[in-house]
Amino acid sequence: MAEAARDHGPGVRIPPPVYFVGVMAAAWLLDRVWTVQIGPPLTELGTMVIFLAIALCGWAVLVLVKAGNDPRPDKPDAAMVEAGPYRFSRNPIYLGFLLAATGLALVWGTLWGWIGVAVLHGLLDRLVIAKEESYLSARFGAPYAAYKARVRRWM
Repeated sequence: MAEAARDHGPGVRIPPPVYFVGVMAAAWLLDRVWTVQIGPPLTELGTMVIFLAIALCGWAVLVLVKAGNDPRPDKPDAAMVEAGPYRFSRNPIYLGFLLAATGLALVWGTLWGWIGVAVLHGLLDRLVIAKEESYLSARFGAPYAAYKARVRRWM
């Protein structure tokens, strides 16, 4: 019980969806101010990628909740999850966010959308995933190290 009382989770204070919305809103606003078209808008493809992203995020959240974890990254984890999309990616929810950003970039066809994808990747990788991996290593030890060796961070 004392260990559980001290477990404050990975220390991620800004929810990852805030990064997604903030970065892509900034990209959209910059596009309104200075459009740099780099290709045709691929609306149908982008929309399909966005739906794939939503499905991946939903599946990953369902698997987390079924395992007894709160999907919010500021909460401690009750169990290590290796099922569902976690068999292929250690971070399928964040991969879903990147896919959604990619879908938007495809729909827009502009430079700012693709810059948003790159910025979002950097923010999630350094400010969220790095903290979560450090926490999970301390929380689950050798089983997490073995999982890390088997499954890639992103894909």
